[in-house]
Amino acid sequence: MKKPLSTKSVYLHKSKSDRYIKDKIRAKYEEADKSVKILLKKINFKNKKILDVGCASGGMYNILRSKFGLVDYTGVDVDTRCVKIAKARYPKAKFFSTDLFDSKLKENFYDIVMLWGWSYMYPNWKELYSKLIKLSKKYIMFDNRIKLSGTTITDLDLSYQYYYKSKKRNYYIIHNLYELISFLQIGPLNIKNIYSYGYHMPGKTSAKLPIPKSEVLIGSFLLEKYSAKIKVNRYGLLQESLLKNWTKLNIKVPGYKE
Repeated sequence: MKKPLSTKSVYLHKSKSDRYIKDKIRAKYEEADKSVKILLKKINFKNKKILDVGCASGGMYNILRSKFGLVDYTGVDVDTRCVKIAKARYPKAKFFSTDLFDSKLKENFYDIVMLWGWSYMYPNWKELYSKLIKLSKKYIMFDNRIKLSGTTITDLDLSYQYYYKSKKRNYYIIHNLYELISFLQIGPLNIKNIYSYGYHMPGKTSAKLPIPKSEVLIGSFLLEKYSAKIKVNRYGLLQESLLKNWTKLNIKVPGYKE
């Protein structure tokens, strides 16, 4: 049973589609955000099954192809206009007009599942990241917006951004980094390693923020799962549990403290 993306309609606005179709934004490695480049250096994408969630007009496929040669790439997006263009531009890749909750997408199937540039727009972030992790059998990578103090902000009236020329406000989620890391370590997600790189937002932003911009960072995350064959026995409240670390953390974020 397919579960609809709760904010799906806003992503279909023509002004957004035109940016990717006509302007061909984010289709070259040189144009990729720092958050993307950092993670692309961490994995060899050759001979890996890749799922790009929110692929727009296929720019990420072009980036991967330029860096790694021919890759086994599948892109999905709710924007049918963008997907149609992606199929025409990049016939050697696979593109589908759907979202990540489509039951046709096999769980524990892709070697790498990636999501760029919109996870901070989805208010039910636990649902979103849980699904990304289920679809992957090895690696998950995404970028978002993070901060080091105060609870995660998911209030559309307090933290938002007008979405292109749609005249509609869209969520601008700012995660508390510690909350996010804690969630990613729960047993059902089966995460072995968490790598995160963060940096302060460069330049100006059109987002309306309830905290100073200087407190908001762009975060890149690379998660590695345990093999499905490995059953991790987590426990606590015992002396030996103090020495156990089922999820290894490698957090490169300014101001982060363990």
